[in-house]
Amino acid sequence: MSQIVKPDFIQEYVSLKPHNSFRFDATARFYGQITHLYQLDLAVKWANANRVSICMLGEGSNLLLTGDLDALVLINNLKGIALSRSENFAELTVSAGESWHQVVTYAVDNSFAGIENLALIPGSAGAAPVQNIGAYGVEVKDTLARVQVFDRSSGELLWIDAKECGFAYRDSHFKGIWADKYFITAICLKLNLDCQVKVSYGGLAEGLPSQPSIKQVFDRVCEVRTAKLPDLKMIGNAGSFFKNPIVTNDEYQKIHQSYPDLVAFAFEGRWKLAAGWMIDKAGWKGVSQDGVGVYEKQALCLVNHSTDRADSLLKLEQDIKLDIKQKFGVVLEREPVQLGKVPLI
Repeated sequence: MSQIVKPDFIQEYVSLKPHNSFRFDATARFYGQITHLYQLDLAVKWANANRVSICMLGEGSNLLLTGDLDALVLINNLKGIALSRSENFAELTVSAGESWHQVVTYAVDNSFAGIENLALIPGSAGAAPVQNIGAYGVEVKDTLARVQVFDRSSGELLWIDAKECGFAYRDSHFKGIWADKYFITAICLKLNLDCQVKVSYGGLAEGLPSQPSIKQVFDRVCEVRTAKLPDLKMIGNAGSFFKNPIVTNDEYQKIHQSYPDLVAFAFEGRWKLAAGWMIDKAGWKGVSQDGVGVYEKQALCLVNHSTDRADSLLKLEQDIKLDIKQKFGVVLEREPVQLGKVPLI
């Protein structure tokens, strides 16, 4: 170890079960809660000096924890929302540890449009750009202006324009080439002061007036998500477990010929297939095995009923992917980020 003293707030051998929404148990070799930027600076300097890898977590709601982590696990609890206005827009500068749903609620309460479709997506504000979270035809990149990051190598605090972040469907540079380079510390959202809601996706308009308010769309999204998805406090899960696969028009036509009731949406010159529909069609909805299962109200959601380890869930994931490949010729991709060694299954 180097001469740099380990900061007092860094603990050793801490269970991460409370810090992932699947509630799988694993141990962090080192662990710390970050509530101020100076703590992040101290932690990174110590880890760099001692060649300790670092994992930054928010609420752990998009995480598949498959084993112990020989690393420094930092829980991002940076808080604060700052507001600035122009004639047509409101800019929210949000610290990365804020609850994403609370940010959406704040925007809706103040009649700021743009993220109401993203209500009740679990997780922290800092995690939103990593996955480029999305729902009902809206993605966070649509309103994201810039992202504040801490550079692990230099210790600098930088703002990166959203256009430089490599956003794609459920993807970004933060999930790829920047995964070990930057830690997100804040985001800046540019929201519209005019009511320009989007309700054309996924039957969201059902039950809404022809010109719904931001609050009405927000309430409708909350209603739909609550009816379909399990409560994280009651059942271990990470929300949508699989991405909706994107295929060419030829691939879509081939599948549609065999399955005329296929649920799909036009997407940037291709087709986005409803993974949940395919999993349901294949008979997996409600299946339970070895302490895990597929949620009975939403086939896109895998759940943990009673196990402390991810082995059973990985086996279930493998079985579903193989079955969908055989039936539809489509390869499903996982949404949650995996941390820890891959156990033998």
